[in-house]
Amino acid sequence: MRCPVCAATNAAAARFCDQCGARLPAAASATPAGGDRRIVTALFADVVEFARLVDESDPEDVQRQMDAALAGMDEAIRRFGGSREKFIGDAVFAVFGHPRAHDDDALRAGLCALAIRALLAGDRAHDSPPALQVRIGIATGEVVAADRDVPGQPEVAFTGPAVVRASRIQGVARPGEIVIDDATVRTLRGRLVVEPRGSELLRGQEEPVALFAIRGEHGLVPPSPRSVGLRMVGRTQERVLLREAIEETLKTSRGRAIVVRGDAGIGKTRLLVDLEADAAAAGFAWTWADNVSFGTEEPYRFARVFAQAIADEQGTDSGTMTRRLLFQPEIDSSTFRRLAGAIAGMARDASFSGWESEARWAPSDPAELNATLQDVASRYVGQLMASFGPRVVVVDDLQWIDRSSSGLLEAFVAACRDAPLLVLATTRPGPLPPWIDTNGLDWLDLGGLAADETALLAADVAGAALAAGDARLVHGRTAGNPLFVAETVRALLDDGALALRDGQLELLERPEAHAVPVSLRAVLGARIDALTSDAREALGVASVVGDTFADDVVAELLGGRPVHVALDRLARAALVVPVDARRTWRFGHVLIRDAAYAGMLSTRRRELHARLAEILERDRWASPTLLARHRIAAGQHQRAIPHLVAASDAALAVGAIDEAAISLRQAADLADDAEQAAGFRQRADELMVTGSTPSL
Repeated sequence: MRCPVCAATNAAAARFCDQCGARLPAAASATPAGGDRRIVTALFADVVEFARLVDESDPEDVQRQMDAALAGMDEAIRRFGGSREKFIGDAVFAVFGHPRAHDDDALRAGLCALAIRALLAGDRAHDSPPALQVRIGIATGEVVAADRDVPGQPEVAFTGPAVVRASRIQGVARPGEIVIDDATVRTLRGRLVVEPRGSELLRGQEEPVALFAIRGEHGLVPPSPRSVGLRMVGRTQERVLLREAIEETLKTSRGRAIVVRGDAGIGKTRLLVDLEADAAAAGFAWTWADNVSFGTEEPYRFARVFAQAIADEQGTDSGTMTRRLLFQPEIDSSTFRRLAGAIAGMARDASFSGWESEARWAPSDPAELNATLQDVASRYVGQLMASFGPRVVVVDDLQWIDRSSSGLLEAFVAACRDAPLLVLATTRPGPLPPWIDTNGLDWLDLGGLAADETALLAADVAGAALAAGDARLVHGRTAGNPLFVAETVRALLDDGALALRDGQLELLERPEAHAVPVSLRAVLGARIDALTSDAREALGVASVVGDTFADDVVAELLGGRPVHVALDRLARAALVVPVDARRTWRFGHVLIRDAAYAGMLSTRRRELHARLAEILERDRWASPTLLARHRIAAGQHQRAIPHLVAASDAALAVGAIDEAAISLRQAADLADDAEQAAGFRQRADELMVTGSTPSL
């Protein structure tokens, strides 16, 4: 869509011009003729003492600072799915819930407010004006949204108490404070940390309004029986073994490390989730830290996730918690500087607060940094166990752990020998880090469910028991893989192949007639083919984005076409599930994504990867590794090389030598120029030999 003000080209679904910020004409169709009533969350953010800042600083500096601040606010609003309705001098008015409503608009507004506050508190140039502070007011309620015909600039007008209240609340907030009303608190679902601020009679209001201040976002939430869905079926022997491990650890004060291994969908995570209640009853703390497929090349990802999980458990931030565990009163100054510098180097892109000043001590040699972090890991684990007693540490999806975090995991495994610590990891069959086989780990292999257990699981999915013969047939077709069972039964239900007769479900025809598969690929293929064309296309596009995707990205890849209905259909089919409150989704299983991806022509995949890379390159938060991956998948190898070099540099900056070398070798494989390729390989080889950056 072309902007009528600056003529810039924008996505078809865009409401504002990416270049000049003008509202695009298509926005007028977002509101039904005559308007509508809807629940929205209104947000007002006002820069504190802007007039004084203008008086005391150079106007050009202030203008540049304000332009950057307003652009950052606008970006935060868009990121969380809101609509920036107006810039009012030094203030911003945004609405969450129009033109598209979400059941988590209040949470989106709260997260957006936290992002705005963090943005304005960021680093500044030495000679720039003082840091900006904002007062933010948020209120939730009913409004009338209607098109207002302003000559040359149509806009949507919002009329209702929520808009007025948000503006008034902003006026009573203190600098740097985010204040919300009670209606917003009730719809936050406990995701944000809030505290009462008392009641206040706002200007123009007849009754006092209960106000609350947002202090931050709650930390990571581990899986629970409710979040993983279906109840635990079978696994009797495995559960006994794990419970005995807890009892033995408690009795001897010496733990062990157990790796639960099995195919995707076999129920590894579900098995460990079921164990948490037993661990808690025995007096064990429970720490869950996961790994993700897209995080294998992100240096120290697992270490940061684990540190945050421990901090959340203790009600503090990861930086403070790490200080408490590592820096005991007796530590000498030299050791303090060495450890603190290494942590500061690792935590540059993490949420470790209070380490900025220690960055000056960070070793310049990546090998030295890496070695010091191994020491940090051992000290951290030792003090954690000494301070807090028996603990179960769950490492989910070990096959995806980043290499740089292996030192932390090794430290946990080593600590098991002399401490009441039980390390439980899940992994798929396949290669694992070399040290895994040399540290005395125990292995627990999971196979398929027995026939009677498959029947119980199938009945849970279907809502009624299957006829005995049909349950045996499902078991034979799925080999008792719980995911295969669930997907097969859902496919049969969707297909109308199961009918309720005399209180139990019976197959109307043999599964072969309805493409009930022997493998999950066939099950998913049948379900994908049964989707409407828009849902099927959206699923394919989402598979290009990755295991997790945002609906706005899918919409842009589809040329700006709306995708809400399509994604809702996919959710009802259990092919995708929501990840968080930001309209982010994930595939119900990675194999669902694989099936959708494989179902597209390679030319279509390359086209989508190229378009996605263009979108991500406009996002300053996109990692170079991710950008390179999409450029490679698009067949644009030369455009991937600069991203691989950037990924190598970023890995080196935090001492991640393996990751840096891998990126350089990949760049060498892609280079057309033989001399350039040889240079990349030489740098990678020297890096692995010397453990430091080679001279060029």
